[in-house]
Parts: sequence; C-alpha cells; structure tokens
Amino acid sequence: MTSPLAETVLLTGSNRGIGLEFARQLADSVDTLYATCRRPDEAADLRDLADEYASTVRVLPLDVTDADSIEMAHKLVATDSGRVDLLINNAGVNGGGSSDRFETTDAETMMHTYRVNAVGPHLLVQAFADLLRRAGEEGGARVVNITSQLGSIANTRGGTWQSYKASKAALNMCTRLQHGALQQDDVCVVSMHPGWVQTDMGGSNARLTPQESVAGMVDVIDDLSMDDGGRFLTYAGEERPW
Repeated sequence: MTSPLAETVLLTGSNRGIGLEFARQLADSVDTLYATCRRPDEAADLRDLADEYASTVRVLPLDVTDADSIEMAHKLVATDSGRVDLLINNAGVNGGGSSDRFETTDAETMMHTYRVNAVGPHLLVQAFADLLRRAGEEGGARVVNITSQLGSIANTRGGTWQSYKASKAALNMCTRLQHGALQQDDVCVVSMHPGWVQTDMGGSNARLTPQESVAGMVDVIDDLSMDDGGRFLTYAGEERPW
C-alpha cells in the first residue's frame, strides 16, 4: 500500500474500528502519525501498534469536545513537526443508534452527538489551520472528515439514527465551510463515507471489513487534488448527494 503523503498525519478516534485500521495501514508509510484518542491508557491495541512502529507512531490524548485538549495537542504537534499534511477527523459516536427515533430522541443525545461528530471536528480543523496551511505552502495538505451517507439530506426520508444523521449532515456543511476557508491555501477538504463497515457501530452484518474500507479510502485520499475540495465522496471514490 502506498501512503497518501510522506510526512505528518493527525488521526482522531484511532483506538478502535476504522480509526485503528487507519493507524495500522499508515504506520509504516508516513514520517509521523499522531494517533489520538480520548483515553490512550485504555487503548491496548493502539499502544501495541505504537510499540511496533515506535519510529513513526505517537499516541496522544485528544478529546475533540474539549478546547483545552485540542490546544494541548496543537502545541505538541506544532513543536514536534510544525505541520500537518493530512488530518483525518474520524472520531464519532452513534447517538441513540437504532433506538433514536423522532418520538424518542432528546436534547441531551442530540447535543452530545453534534458536539462529537460536527462541532469537535470543525474546531479541530480551526485549531490546526496554521499547520495545515504550512503544509499547503510546501506541496498541499488534506482534511478528510469521516461522515456517512446517512448524513445525506437528499437521500433521507426519516427513520432511526436521527441524532447521528443530523450530526453528519452538519459535518458535511462544516466540510464546505472549511473548504471555503482553506482552499486558497492549497488545503483540500472533503467529506468521506467509509461504507457500511464491520465495527462496533456498523455491526457484524455490515458489507465491508475495516481493512477493505480503509484501503479504499487511502486510495481515494492518495488521488485527491484541489479540484476535489468540498466534495462528498465514498471509500470507492464515488460522489454522494448532499
């Protein structure tokens, strides 16, 4: 597998599922991978990966809903690398999942899901914009917001996962806002649907393994150009309606 870049990657939600698989597939092909999650001490698989690839993988604590946590991560990366070539906003929650219906969803569930899935990623890009711009000046940078086709307003007719769907629609809007702010600095920002993946969130009946999903996304990321900025893509490179 070929890495989509040669230098510095910042990855959120890297302790399990799609995030952990991203870490595995990038660990041996980048200069530095900052693999972040809320509680690194509890992320045994990620720590094992960092031990195996000690020269490239650095595990950092990062809670995307905590401004102080974002600031601490920024300071470390700024001091250590001074740039971010690829930021993958992968951390997310499912809200109420299949039990989250129009009749049952509540404010607390919706607000927490928004904070993790949309607000946190947006503020993370804001905080790391200087390091993305620096990489943009030296050959281009990328931001990949891991969204879902469930966040497509055009394709939604109701049903369950209401907080999750609304939060991913909000994340998609954030992608367009980030694109508007960063495109002049050679930073390409996209939303990416990973497919229906066999994770804790996707369930065992999902069509794709994490390995298949991430391999596809890495290939798409590798081919991104500034002409792709602001698009809503799938792991297979197809476009989804907003």
